[in-house]
Amino acid sequence: MDVSPNVVTEETLRGLLAEGYVLEVVCKDGPEKRHNSWYGSWVIRALLPDGSSPKALVTSRSLFKPREFKTIVGLVSFLADMGCKTACIPLEQGATERHVLPRQGKA
Repeated sequence: MDVSPNVVTEETLRGLLAEGYVLEVVCKDGPEKRHNSWYGSWVIRALLPDGSSPKALVTSRSLFKPREFKTIVGLVSFLADMGCKTACIPLEQGATERHVLPRQGKA
């Protein structure tokens, strides 16, 4: 039974992406460069291509705590693990970038 239709775990997110959802990266806090790394705060949403049915990625369905990425390296690693072939990272608070995954098994 789906407790909250507005949140997803990583496992559920993979299923939604296979069904045609897109990933949206949201910049919560504008990043800053420290030495050779960028630190900030980004969260992930899954939504339909028309922007409807947004679902926030959470660490656990029981806690509903948004999964937050604190470095660009961590965020890019997550996107690559999800199947993204490119990574566009918003660098201003409130900005978003969408990632459409290649369809598996489609010519």
